[in-house]
Amino acid sequence: MNTLKIDSMQTQRCLPSRCQWVNQIFVWVCYACLAFLPVMASAQGLNGAFEAAITSAQQRMVKVYGATAGQVDGYASGILVSKDGLVITMQGVYLDGQNTRVVMPDGTTHTATVLRRQRELQLALLKIDIATPNFFELSDKPVGRKGDWVLTLSNAFKVADGVEWMSVNLGVISLRTKMDARLNTRDVAYSGELVLIDAITSNPGAGGGAVVNVDGELVGSIGRIINSSETNTRINYSVPSRILKQFVSGDLQRIAESTAPQSTGEPGDLGIRLFTLGGRNQPAYIDRIARNSPAHAMKLRPDDLIISLNGEKIGNVREFQEMMKTISAGDEVIMIVKRKRDLLRLTMTASAKK
Repeated sequence: MNTLKIDSMQTQRCLPSRCQWVNQIFVWVCYACLAFLPVMASAQGLNGAFEAAITSAQQRMVKVYGATAGQVDGYASGILVSKDGLVITMQGVYLDGQNTRVVMPDGTTHTATVLRRQRELQLALLKIDIATPNFFELSDKPVGRKGDWVLTLSNAFKVADGVEWMSVNLGVISLRTKMDARLNTRDVAYSGELVLIDAITSNPGAGGGAVVNVDGELVGSIGRIINSSETNTRINYSVPSRILKQFVSGDLQRIAESTAPQSTGEPGDLGIRLFTLGGRNQPAYIDRIARNSPAHAMKLRPDDLIISLNGEKIGNVREFQEMMKTISAGDEVIMIVKRKRDLLRLTMTASAKK
């Protein structure tokens, strides 16, 4: 009896302190939950905004297909910018063919006409003959500030086909700046204003895609891959929406025409003959050099291995031959060759093909 009594008294003495400790934990948990509720609500709201922005942007994008040449990909992404079928995409050799095609969000395919190009910004404006009620409104003012969330949408690596949606990446705006990147004195990689982003967009097929903010507004168009063959580095950027508007209106065309390369239009030649005994898929080793040719003037030698031509990597004989088809007499060419253990960077002007 006494033992039970003592245990009971001990229990009664311990209960108040235990209850107080439990109550304090409960209060702390409640405070934590109340503090976290706005964060949860914000995250849920942001996710909803992302979903709405993605859905809206997908209806305003197209897949663009054209010609191939060497390692130049024959496809890109595009954005609709008018109700009557105007499409902004990436400038490139793939648009030089006779069968440029645009695949709409509903999967239908339409032949496109190239209206104009802008080599400084590496942009091209296409036209398809259908009504396009869903399109991006281009702004006169910068869209998005440093640190803002952005979504990038593109057909990188040509993973989407027909009605399939474009790939989406999430990132933020890192910086608004200007850049002047050139392959040589004639060929421009990019020159002008740009928006740097931390989402990975420097992939084949991504050029011409859309960068939108949380509200679905167009921040800009994904830029062409800028790749350094010497450092093997790339940047991720977009051409700002307000620059796109000037391009569509034709305000930038005068600058483009005044800075266009003065090519003769005749097929170009460097005086290089490759070793082809093993076939066109063999590495692009030089077999011989024509006398009094641009390559002869640069003292190129047999057994030099061609690594790149105008920033495009050359993996075999076929790719070199295809790239040479895009070079005209009078064009300035930058070539990187490997000679034993050394990498040589040479600049020459193509002569008329004999």
